[in-house]
Amino acid sequence: MYALLKVVLFSLLFAISYCAAPDARIVSETKSEQRRPLTVTYVGNEGVLISSGPHQLLIDGLHREYKPDYAFPPPALLGALEAARPPYDQLQLLLVTHIHLDHFHPQSVGLHLQNNPGAVLVSSAQVGDDVKEKFGSYREIESRVRRVTPEWKTKAALEVKGIKVNVLGLRHGSERFSWIQNQGFLVELNGTKLLHIGDADMTAENFSSFHLPEERIDIAFIPYWFLLSDQGRSLVKEHIRPKQIIAVHIQPAEAEKVAEQIRKANPGTITLTRIGESKSF
Repeated sequence: MYALLKVVLFSLLFAISYCAAPDARIVSETKSEQRRPLTVTYVGNEGVLISSGPHQLLIDGLHREYKPDYAFPPPALLGALEAARPPYDQLQLLLVTHIHLDHFHPQSVGLHLQNNPGAVLVSSAQVGDDVKEKFGSYREIESRVRRVTPEWKTKAALEVKGIKVNVLGLRHGSERFSWIQNQGFLVELNGTKLLHIGDADMTAENFSSFHLPEERIDIAFIPYWFLLSDQGRSLVKEHIRPKQIIAVHIQPAEAEKVAEQIRKANPGTITLTRIGESKSF
């Protein structure tokens, strides 16, 4: 009798595991299908073009030659971006962290929006107002300029064409730029979470209210100076904790030396220094 009971129990367990296996496989496949391959292409300074499936967005990539200390899109690339020539005619979302000219130019942004009716700009009131004041054909693009300016340490959520964005009110670094509306962007795109912080002040207070480690960020674009000091590295580890760090804003004249310093201090970090280079994830 005992032997018979063991056989029955074994048969039941086998049947349960057999039935459960296909469901588990389906769940696993569903999770993997939710996350699609993603490519990051360096445009200059903190500018990055992000592509995944049918979605394309550009962060801080529409700016012109400013000072030799900064990397900027060369004429051919800038012309293609402003004219929205392929593949840049597929851009859906332009994000600008702040008004400084090494991150943004009102004419460049205005021209792209004019030439790409499918694109939307999301940025601060300062950026939106600057485009309005300095781009002559502003009325043509006005409906696609979204001013979102959360107060310091607060955030605002929106969705543009299937791309989820949390706009973070992050104070700009240095006292002399305290008037600047600097924003971070937490973007969710086809199952991948990305963070771009602009020129955020390198203090814990600037980040702590957002509880970013709980977001499980996949890729964070971090200004290089955060990664060259103990304070900055601790801040990234404790208040952002991304799976992958990409260092940006590296000055062209010191690119090789700085990139080497970053890699030694932060193993596994990707450094973007060559305009047009791409990384796939």
